[in-house]
Amino acid sequence: MLKTCITRYCAVVSCSLLFTTTVFAAQLPVKPAEQIHRTLQEELALKDAEFFERGFNECDLAYMDATVSPDLRFYHDQGGFQDKALFMQNTQKYICGDMAHKPVRKLTAGSLSTYPLYRDGTLYGAVQHGLHEFYLRENGKPDQITGTARFTSIWLKQGDTWQLSDVISYDHQPAETQHD
Repeated sequence: MLKTCITRYCAVVSCSLLFTTTVFAAQLPVKPAEQIHRTLQEELALKDAEFFERGFNECDLAYMDATVSPDLRFYHDQGGFQDKALFMQNTQKYICGDMAHKPVRKLTAGSLSTYPLYRDGTLYGAVQHGLHEFYLRENGKPDQITGTARFTSIWLKQGDTWQLSDVISYDHQPAETQHD
């Protein structure tokens, strides 16, 4: 009889412990995959915005140099392949060479997608894809759209920072042509 009571007591305690653990675990903050992805999406959307505003639009070349990987591979459907040195040289010459007639870039709203890259379960990078519009900014005039393009970028995590390592810029279209 004592053995039966102990067995029943253990069963009740086990059931109670299982219930308490389940309830407690349900109250712990959990980061589901889509929440992690959304956080990464938000973080890299800010990184994309900062990179293009500071580097491309404002011509902060020191910032751009620090943000672009030394091993940058930049593929452009009209300008060909560029390593980091050529990319920086072309940015200085063609994007930042004439501030009175300045090309600027704006992300097409709602077009940005981000996909995480993992190695052995650890986030090491991300692929970012979207559409952007290019404008000509001239003093005293509203920005004039000049074209659109698609882009795919690979950002690599370097400690707590992100570096742009690979970019494909393609499907450049004049302003009057719309992307599907």
